[in-house]
Amino acid sequence: EPEVVPQANTVSAFDTFSLAAPLWLIETRQGGAFAEVTYLQAEAWGSHFLLAFTTEEKARRAILTLGVSERARPTHMTGDARMEVVTVVCQVGAHGIIVDLDPSTRQCAWSRRLLAAA
Repeated sequence: EPEVVPQANTVSAFDTFSLAAPLWLIETRQGGAFAEVTYLQAEAWGSHFLLAFTTEEKARRAILTLGVSERARPTHMTGDARMEVVTVVCQVGAHGIIVDLDPSTRQCAWSRRLLAAA
């Protein structure tokens, strides 16, 4: 998992509009074809964050840059994107979301720590 260098100016408000657009996650299988499906995360600010992308092309570029093409593929979030992303964040045990990470520069469009609602 890539280490992301935190930068204050890359963090913005987690607003509904940002997640209204279709999002792509990177689906990955750790340990072979029959392994459990999970989603690619990055480490930042001492926590794990789910990687999400606004286009399939950005997701594919990240897969290539990270060298995980043999076990990863972009997958499109359908339906209520905001609800689905929050659900996946909880499922994988991430603490937030990073959108449009460029692994080569470690820059992202925005990121946000999510707090699970009880």
